[in-house]
Amino acid sequence: MRATGIIVEYNPLHNGHLYHLQEARKQTKADIIIAIMSGSFVQRGEPAIISKELRTKWALEAGCDLVFELPVRFAVQQADIFASAAVQLLKDLKTDALFFGSENGDAAQFRTTAKLASSSLFEETLRQTLTEKKLSYGEAYTETLASFTNELDVTKPNNILGLHYALANEKQKANLELYSLKRTNDYHSTDANSNDFASATALRKLLLENSLPAIKKKVPDFVYASLENYQAPLLSFSSTYPYLRYRLLSDRNESLTAINSVTEGIENRLRRAALEETAENFLRATVTKRYSAARIRRTAMQILLQFQKTDQPENYLRLLGMTKQGQAYLSTIKKELSLPLVSTPSKVSQELIQYDIQASRFYHLLEGNSAQLNAEFSARPLLYF
Repeated sequence: MRATGIIVEYNPLHNGHLYHLQEARKQTKADIIIAIMSGSFVQRGEPAIISKELRTKWALEAGCDLVFELPVRFAVQQADIFASAAVQLLKDLKTDALFFGSENGDAAQFRTTAKLASSSLFEETLRQTLTEKKLSYGEAYTETLASFTNELDVTKPNNILGLHYALANEKQKANLELYSLKRTNDYHSTDANSNDFASATALRKLLLENSLPAIKKKVPDFVYASLENYQAPLLSFSSTYPYLRYRLLSDRNESLTAINSVTEGIENRLRRAALEETAENFLRATVTKRYSAARIRRTAMQILLQFQKTDQPENYLRLLGMTKQGQAYLSTIKKELSLPLVSTPSKVSQELIQYDIQASRFYHLLEGNSAQLNAEFSARPLLYF
């Protein structure tokens, strides 16, 4: 069976995602679609607006055959770490192709640019740029790449991720065939009126404003029906802010500086900003040319989830859901897997999954759902047969 991988958040799943999934199957001639999905917290540095359990159900209803969770220790990270971990999972699952959306849409350009960016000369130039200029890693990367080639615009968010997928594919010798679908709208756009393919950013904004009817034509019917019946609160970065304020205003300095992304004295800026009453004002007080909003939010989530600099987290295959065909595929490759396969968390090393247990507990705490605080231990994959 030919397997194609997609790397998703479905936060929420919308018509553009459905089209992307359908094109992935069609263009790559896939028998199996494997989704690597962020769980309770996402790469932009905030809780997913909807639970991972419901988003897994959407993924299966949309046409995915297997859904695996990207462990939170890698999901709430900058693009290179995020992409590398996701590609590692797809490689281990014997995936043949990776299909991703981008502003560029030309997979060949990602492959050639990745070869350039994998060179020792590029890496040395990047280090010099970071040392000599007060730029964020992303800005330094963009500037360095522009000095080597103008073939790919990596100021665009999906192009950045696409390039890091291609780099991970190159460095890990994953041998994934790369395919890219050109995006028809802006990833950050908050306009949901232009066409049927509104961005997830725009849809989250409407949902948080209690404007559910406004998204009806932008999402599949099964998504809309489940949103109408969704009982839990919709979550955002603002939901986490009271907890973050407490941590920033009460933790000892050495506790903060031990956190993975807390570098360059950023803890002092965060502490001062924590005097602000709202999450919006906190971000205004912390975001600079060097520190993007996404970087600040990711750092905040890493503080809340206690990502320690000294930890050496392992990647693993957390199975969230599968169809009958997905189950059959997994059975054929199961003995060849090198990464741990986790279907019931209570049956594996707790050290391996500790961060995802913490993330799940925190997510349920944000929902106000105390009854589910330990639900992760006994969770089983969703079967969509």
